[in-house]
Amino acid sequence: MNKIGNIRVNVAASDAAYYAYAPQDSVILPMAPDNLQKVIDKMTYFGRHDYAIEDIQTSGKFDKLHFAEDERVDLRALNAMAECVKRNPDLDYDAVRDYCDNFDVPVDPLMVGNVIMQADEMPFCGYSVAVDSEASLPSDLWRAYGLTLLDQASEELESCVNDNRLSPASKASLLNIGELLGNVPAEALGARMAAGGDVCLGHSGYFDRNSNEVDLMKFDLDELEQAAFEGDRDFAADRIVVYAEDREAADLGLNISLPLTLPMDAAELEGTLKDIAEMEGVDAGELVMCDYELHGRFREYSWHDFGSDDSIADMNRFAQIVVDNPELSVGELFYYNDDHEIYDIDAIIESAEKMIASQGAPDGDLCLDNLAEAKDDEAEMVNEGIGTIGADALAGGER
Repeated sequence: MNKIGNIRVNVAASDAAYYAYAPQDSVILPMAPDNLQKVIDKMTYFGRHDYAIEDIQTSGKFDKLHFAEDERVDLRALNAMAECVKRNPDLDYDAVRDYCDNFDVPVDPLMVGNVIMQADEMPFCGYSVAVDSEASLPSDLWRAYGLTLLDQASEELESCVNDNRLSPASKASLLNIGELLGNVPAEALGARMAAGGDVCLGHSGYFDRNSNEVDLMKFDLDELEQAAFEGDRDFAADRIVVYAEDREAADLGLNISLPLTLPMDAAELEGTLKDIAEMEGVDAGELVMCDYELHGRFREYSWHDFGSDDSIADMNRFAQIVVDNPELSVGELFYYNDDHEIYDIDAIIESAEKMIASQGAPDGDLCLDNLAEAKDDEAEMVNEGIGTIGADALAGGER
């Protein structure tokens, strides 16, 4: 641990400045999530108040990372990030820091933790020579990059020369090119190649800006904890994480919600909600969705704001439909619904079902247009106070 280092955090109840006996504590991260939760419960009076970070001190590899150190830092995210570092002691944390800085990764520890857990997906190539990361100048980076390019070119030439399919004359020409490479000024080469903007130079290597970037939201907070502390990275790509909370507690802003990953079996979801309700001492019908996270294809629906009035069961139905139909374009579904002002979760589900049914049919667009027209007509009739729309709908003027 001494080589890896740690994060020491002084935390207190948010009202510590006003009450002399408000709880305070100093913790060293990473620590077991259950033990950290006990600290959080103590600081927040089991969710009735907030906590505030008073001081953060780092050592070892944590000194290399740039992450938020203000009073509002999420302790769980900070702890999960710390465990990510502990689990990956041999990573090049100069490269991790440079990637976060150059690719505009937010300083949220959750995002930094995502980068660490996917460091092998960074578009990174190390220099073939060492650079002093503490006192390097642009010229040092240009030289290192230039030498690396020359070394790569020499390796390619050597591979070609060793190819038995080439004629002796061709091999001789390649050897002459290799000799010419030795006369190329490395610093000038590196500066010229970097000026094009296709790469950004870090202290231990360079990054290809034209390659795919790391998915900063691959792991949500619960999943990052699971991946870091348990080594389990087996998560469904397409999923919705909803946070279930008693309506009254949600209205009061208490942070005691529990996450559920959708879709799940309807009966399992019903049983889980009953268990949560019993634990909180409320009726299952009082549980609402106080927050949610969209992953995978669901991100294409991120411009829509689901609300606490959207039932968790309906969110599960929507999630199940999308997962069961990989050919469904969630992006097209969103834009269609948005154009036709289809925002109710039941209507979104119906629209998705219509889109799935119409795929491959010559009148597929007509099916969706008919659905939208029906929704528009229904809204117009309700606004005009005309009768009752369907058996379970409100009569005109009751809204």
